Amino acid sequence: MRTPSWTRAGWTLEQVEALYHQPLLQLVEQAHAVHAQAHPEGEVQLCQLLSIKTGGCPEDCAYCPQSAHYETGVEAGRLLELETVRAAAARAKAAGSTRFCMGAAWRQVKPGPEFERVLAMVRTVAAMDLEVCCTLGMLNAGQAEQLAAAGLTAYNHNLDTSPEFYGAIISTRRYDDRLRTLAHVRAAGITVCCGGILGMGESERDRLRLLQTLANLDPPPESVPINALVAVAGTPLAEQPPLEAFAMVRAIATARILMPASKVRLSAGRLALSPEAQALCFYAGANSVFTGEKLLTTPNPDADSDRALLATLGLKPEPAAAPAAEPAAAGAAPLEDAWAAELAALERRGQRRRLRAPQGEDFCSNDYLDLAQDPEVRRAVAQAVEAGMALGATGSRLVRGNHAALAAAEAEFAAWQGVEAALLFSSGYAAGVGLLTTLLGRHDVVFSDERNHASLIDGQRWSGARRVVVAHNDAAALAAALRREPAPRGARRWVVVESLYSMEGDYAPLEAIAEACAAAGAWLIVDEAHATGLFGPEGAGRVAEAAAQCPALGRVLAARLHPCGKALGASGAMVAGSRRLIELLVNRARSFVFSTAPSPLLGVQIAAAVGRIRREPERWARVRGLARALRAALRERGWEPLGAEDAPIVPVVLGAAERALAAERQLAERGIEVRAIRPPTVEAGSSRLRFTVHAGQTEADCLRAAAALGAAWTGAASPGVPLAALGLAAGEAAGEA
Repeated sequence: MRTPSWTRAGWTLEQVEALYHQPLLQLVEQAHAVHAQAHPEGEVQLCQLLSIKTGGCPEDCAYCPQSAHYETGVEAGRLLELETVRAAAARAKAAGSTRFCMGAAWRQVKPGPEFERVLAMVRTVAAMDLEVCCTLGMLNAGQAEQLAAAGLTAYNHNLDTSPEFYGAIISTRRYDDRLRTLAHVRAAGITVCCGGILGMGESERDRLRLLQTLANLDPPPESVPINALVAVAGTPLAEQPPLEAFAMVRAIATARILMPASKVRLSAGRLALSPEAQALCFYAGANSVFTGEKLLTTPNPDADSDRALLATLGLKPEPAAAPAAEPAAAGAAPLEDAWAAELAALERRGQRRRLRAPQGEDFCSNDYLDLAQDPEVRRAVAQAVEAGMALGATGSRLVRGNHAALAAAEAEFAAWQGVEAALLFSSGYAAGVGLLTTLLGRHDVVFSDERNHASLIDGQRWSGARRVVVAHNDAAALAAALRREPAPRGARRWVVVESLYSMEGDYAPLEAIAEACAAAGAWLIVDEAHATGLFGPEGAGRVAEAAAQCPALGRVLAARLHPCGKALGASGAMVAGSRRLIELLVNRARSFVFSTAPSPLLGVQIAAAVGRIRREPERWARVRGLARALRAALRERGWEPLGAEDAPIVPVVLGAAERALAAERQLAERGIEVRAIRPPTVEAGSSRLRFTVHAGQTEADCLRAAAALGAAWTGAASPGVPLAALGLAAGEAAGEA
């Protein structure tokens, strides 16, 4: 069986169709297996939803009885009083609910007394040790931050249906408006509750597109409510026939496989489902329901009926989270217990990490050029020690740590890159965060590739800039986003990408990205972490390689990052650019200003490694040849690795975390050290082995590694399995949280 080349760029519609159209019982069984890996079996979260402001909504959602456009008998009411909400939350908690949701029939949140009252409600419910969720319409970034500060757990903002069918249901709001609100919620650190409604006259393809869109949000929603239309007299959808029960079951099961870690909420329309249909939904992965006689304004099963059904099915309400304990006395056993429980949960999900000593043949490190043990580099460092160079810097660069060896390494690095100056940070993470929090202003807009490294994501978030996530390596999508998202007056727009992506092994289309930036007046920042030393003139990187063919790149490039812990075999990271950029970082980058300087010996090591790379292009040419050889060997054995042919990162997607871990263990037994990469580093369902090649290897080594994977693997699906299109064995696709 040849493993397909689907990547973290997301689920394709064809893959979603392959899941959805399996025989029903096979689909349900597979979804149940996924659910069992990610969640405690037999538990269902009970939630209660309260309408805190009913009716009079200016939106024209065709399904909604609260719209002011329709005559449905729902009168516009005032915002509830705080004590009314407090009492309702207390009743919900007493009835077993662990999540309390509040909805207001607003198009968008407006600043003023009413929003202040909602913030007070959030604070009140949060203090009752309940999860608290709101659905209030569209939010801006500041309002999302205020809700987060008040203690909001989650924000509900449904996509409702597919992007293509959306205009047939709502004309007063765009799909992009919903996505923008979700981005504000995510940026504020609030979890996302986002789902849709089935049975509104949409096609089956629209249902699949809705599920695909939800699953490809970055990250997917923590909560996914699946609603069946409740047809209300007076609305345009009043005559819609009821949704077939099996369509709901299929949607629940598919959602569970696509989004393993999410709560899948069996929401509106449950009254039309028989107990048997609801049982199938629970078995397929639904693990939350709204309880109580009303969902906003539509009917819902009462609490007694729900308790009876759960008891019949052998299900129990999810227990409430333990309230925060008072600080313990000496020994702090409760805190240790909490840590132990958290580690045990990671273990169950196949996500617990452990430190291990290197062993076996290295197919997993980033020492692409074998410079970490290079004799010439070692001699340079040894000579510096022998000459009396200090082992430590003794202080930050601005105090007493500005050693001549560090400055010399920066000058050597800048000359290699053909720029005015460079600055050494203590790590790649510190460099990414320091650069972005220095350059990006709070009112700026930053466009970020969806596969960017954590340091780049954190730097963007901490800068306070408005973040727009762009489809991976899609220059056309970037250009469209730049046209759609202007910067406020006096602010700037930035584009942040990597030149070679560490989990996919593919290249950014730098020329096309630069052209899009030039056309839009945006500035570009490129992280060269995995390309430094391997591409371009004298191995300077992909930016140097692309600049010769693309004059626009030189005009828009604001800064480039070069972590030194990969091909240079060292540690730390250089930011390279203009002299003014470097002076600005020296003054404002907190991760530089407030960190002890790296050892002067690191400067010696980096300078020696750069010299070695510049003098020996055959070293990095060899690595790229080995990458091609390993990919060819893997294909001969039925695997389709991700990435560019000559990229030194060679990922093989296996699906579930346990699948990847089992392959890692079996390869280790054969003397091959390669790591299983699992969530949260990659998306659920795309766990992989990430092979890396190094200058000291041979083509025979690559053949041996590919053969070891073939010998170790015993769980590949046969072509006859319906999920063969996904390369995942039946019952185990996307199994990790």
